[in-house]
Amino acid sequence: MVKSTGHIQAFFLGKLDYFSSIDLQEKINLEVQENKKEDHILFLEHDNVVTFGSQEKISNDEIKKLNSNNPNILFVKTSRGGQVTVHNPGQLICYPIINITKYFSGILEYVEFLEKVIIDTLSIYKINAHTVPKRRGIWVNGDENEIYDKEINPKGEKIAAIGLKIIKNISMHGFALNVNNDLKIYKKIVPCGMPNLKVSSMSDINHKIYQLEDISTKIIDSMNKILGSKIKLNIKKYND
Repeated sequence: MVKSTGHIQAFFLGKLDYFSSIDLQEKINLEVQENKKEDHILFLEHDNVVTFGSQEKISNDEIKKLNSNNPNILFVKTSRGGQVTVHNPGQLICYPIINITKYFSGILEYVEFLEKVIIDTLSIYKINAHTVPKRRGIWVNGDENEIYDKEINPKGEKIAAIGLKIIKNISMHGFALNVNNDLKIYKKIVPCGMPNLKVSSMSDINHKIYQLEDISTKIIDSMNKILGSKIKLNIKKYND
């Protein structure tokens, strides 16, 4: 891992609609590229939205039909990597917009860093979590050495998904952690292209409701511990 003295600003934004979050990320991404802004991390939540990543093959007509048949859910193509996933209220979204070359040797190390941060954060809440070989994201229960086979139901449940886009070394998108969100919406999709994938959330496991601001603070603590940084979370509206 590359050590850096670069400063990172972190903000908890509360609920933000999906398209506004993309516009904001793109704006900050460009400003970070041009050295007009420091690296940023945005924490927020979305209303019901199903996003299709660059690896998901779906036509505009199919998306139009899905939106017509499901008026309470937004279906949208997005520029991140990966396949299809869900965002909804009670799920914590983390969008780091950082120059990854300041902190990491490459994209793989950056992804592994995000996974370590999620696992470390969940451990604070007495939730044992792990990765699965050849699959990105974080699982609970199951076997961390299990090789996923599409013909066999995974033994564990996925609790966090990761999907990224890198533009001139500056990251966009990030990860989604299931905290208090309603998991029934996952029945509308094949999550991450994995048939029969089970999902879980922090509230399902520990039978309590969490404040997303508090989880965000713990995520920042984990990032600081791993990076050796001093990021502080601003719980206020983002100011251009």
